[in-house]
Amino acid sequence: MTKHRPPRSKAGPQQQHLEKLLEAMGIGDSADHLDHFDRYATTRNLEEIERHYSRQLAMSPPDRKLVKQYREAITKVLNLSNKIGPEFFTGEIEKAGWARRNPHADDMTLLMLVEEHGDKRDEVVTVLTERRRDVDHWLKVGSATYRKRVVTKLAVEPFVRLLIERGTISSSTPLPRSQLAHLVEALFDWLGVEQSYRLTPAAIAAIAKRLAKAHPR
Repeated sequence: MTKHRPPRSKAGPQQQHLEKLLEAMGIGDSADHLDHFDRYATTRNLEEIERHYSRQLAMSPPDRKLVKQYREAITKVLNLSNKIGPEFFTGEIEKAGWARRNPHADDMTLLMLVEEHGDKRDEVVTVLTERRRDVDHWLKVGSATYRKRVVTKLAVEPFVRLLIERGTISSSTPLPRSQLAHLVEALFDWLGVEQSYRLTPAAIAAIAKRLAKAHPR
């Protein structure tokens, strides 16, 4: 038996926003079989966008203070490593590692293993140095830029690709900026994107132009 959607008056806010988004995309409640299939398929596509977007937001970054403490801890470890000296880690600690994995090996065998498989660099120091640089970059970019990137990559761009697949946008017949902005605003309302993280009409138009050129129809 076919399940019918609840009337709009009884639907929740998110469902109401979804209805408005579908309406903005030109998808109504026609009883025609093809229209019904189009509505179903498009709804599934939109729900996939919402799922990936929400999942990424759920993995929100930690407090900046905590990240700074993590960076300070890395710096302390690097300073200690420098005081101890790289030769200790590439020699004695490397040898201790082989001894742990080969408890019955004699010292000569362990030294040969270090010489054959060891590295003159301390890989831990190398990794931690790169990690600190990555953390510095994240702190410089900031959480606001991170959120805007999530909105761009997991909301706007997939939605624009969907519009391209539907033939709503093409490289030869771009949508007027105001119409495109209206569509994306309806998407933002449905996803619950905060105003401070919503892209400008100019930014949305630039994304649509780039994607339409990359995927001509």
